[in-house]
Amino acid sequence: MLRSMLVTDSSVRWEVVQASSGAEFLEALAGESAFDLCVLDVQMPGMDGYAACRALRELDQQVPVLFVTAEGDPGNYIQGRQAGGDSYLVKPFSSSALLTAVHMLVSLKRRSAGQQPERHQDGGS
Repeated sequence: MLRSMLVTDSSVRWEVVQASSGAEFLEALAGESAFDLCVLDVQMPGMDGYAACRALRELDQQVPVLFVTAEGDPGNYIQGRQAGGDSYLVKPFSSSALLTAVHMLVSLKRRSAGQQPERHQDGGS
């Protein structure tokens, strides 16, 4: 579902690397040089999203992490921040909510790195 929401974003062409478990996520990290953003489900098989985020932070402190979850408890948001996450979306969410969060996090990362944010087709940023 997330993949289809991202690839249908007409303003930016995202390259999406998908993993179905925490272990696959860590393997994908080892095989790629850099990511603009990681979207982690809190409830993944074998290793939850929080543990995956902590492992990511040991490798790369710069990539933003967006957690998605069905659990809207404020304690989960705090746990996500403590694990190193940057933002949190509670399911169900709209594709526009996902894309807004993705664009914001990627733009902030690029600005902090001194890069230009992605440009939208309408010329805005």
